[in-house]
Amino acid sequence: MLWSDADQDTACANPISIRWTVATSERREACRRSAARDPAMTTTADARDTILIIGNYPPPYGGVPRHLEELTPTLVAAGWNVLVLSPGIGTSFQRPYLTVIRESRGFVRRRCSPLQLLLRARRFGYMQAVLGFRRMMPSRAWWRAMTRFALIEPTLRSQRIRLVAAYNVLFGAPVGAMVSETLGVPLVVSNFGEAYSHRALMEAHRPFLEYLTQTATLTSLSRHCAQSYRLFGLSPSVEVIPYGTHIERFAAAARGPSPRSRLRLNPESRVVLFLGRLAPDMGLETVLDAAPNILASSPEACVLIAGATGPLRTTVERAAAQTRNRLRLAVDVPERDLPAYLAASDVVMVPTLGPRACGSLAALEAMATARPVVAARVGGIPEIVVDGETGILVPPGDPQALEAAVVRLLTDPATARTMGRRGAERVKTHFDISRTNSAIERLFRRVATTQHLGTVPRDHT
Repeated sequence: MLWSDADQDTACANPISIRWTVATSERREACRRSAARDPAMTTTADARDTILIIGNYPPPYGGVPRHLEELTPTLVAAGWNVLVLSPGIGTSFQRPYLTVIRESRGFVRRRCSPLQLLLRARRFGYMQAVLGFRRMMPSRAWWRAMTRFALIEPTLRSQRIRLVAAYNVLFGAPVGAMVSETLGVPLVVSNFGEAYSHRALMEAHRPFLEYLTQTATLTSLSRHCAQSYRLFGLSPSVEVIPYGTHIERFAAAARGPSPRSRLRLNPESRVVLFLGRLAPDMGLETVLDAAPNILASSPEACVLIAGATGPLRTTVERAAAQTRNRLRLAVDVPERDLPAYLAASDVVMVPTLGPRACGSLAALEAMATARPVVAARVGGIPEIVVDGETGILVPPGDPQALEAAVVRLLTDPATARTMGRRGAERVKTHFDISRTNSAIERLFRRVATTQHLGTVPRDHT
């Protein structure tokens, strides 16, 4: 159960209204007093406010998982207790001021959990907070959100939740909205270009999108993805806060001794690096198409492909076997070794495909290492890589343009060094992770000072 006193204030137990509205400070204090009457709602030992984050926490690693892992220490240092609901099946764990919940229930228990949740919701007065979303999204999406809510609901009893932060409009936001409505706390939703890659599915969620634009605080890491709501005729206010990188970690690798011998690379080679998952959406096929001409441009040219395994691994292995070791593959590179691979390179390729890319962590890390970047002019990447200044932007999926830009930098080391230096300066100014994470924490703290009143239209079925 979320609330154990049957006679608690109706406004707190069922924080739903037909109108879009904002709660007053008096309402917020009433909710707090009502929750305090429930012994099961006792707070953590040091009475910290808790933020519930719904998003992928590593492992495995990726853009959002790395972001959450690096954001968490900032939140803890600022006084938050962090509770993460991480999708996927795995092992939950707990550290000081951090709890990560993953799915570990058996199949039958997992499938039945929404029914059990509905029984508790009816008993304790938050039925509308879950049923109200039934007509806002496809039934399957609603059931999936209910399943995740049922997983996190027991943990909410012992936490003083003050804010819900949901990552991904389609997968994090539905369960985040349910928790927000049930507890009467604010919701922050971050989108990652889902509108560009899953437009039909987003259209099926249109009522839910309209609900979010009128109730939640919306954020994005780039202007490009912040504007994605316009595809559905919506123009909400979206706060843009870029994700940063650990500048010194990569800068130190660039200043130190060359790691090429450790990586078994020829010290005289001109190394062109692709760093990313071995998958088509990363533009890896464009790299493979451009590689023969890049290698033909100079006997010292070497193409190094490093990243997590993926569907193109076999294709890359076949291509590498035909190049007499001039096209190299390093699979599942440990996170700790990424600075070494970047420091060993002369040029870094970021040929991402598709408009969904809100940004590029690989581009940020390359620039932090003072390496010039040849990147696709797509998504939010032009907000990171400045064409002609910190690198070269090329059309996505164009191997000839990619090859020409790479060869230009390989044959003009002075320009490459200048672009690398400017890239390092740009990252230091705009993408220092200590600054970007602090900006996110300040946003969370500011939003948490307002109380969310329920806004789900009542279901009369």
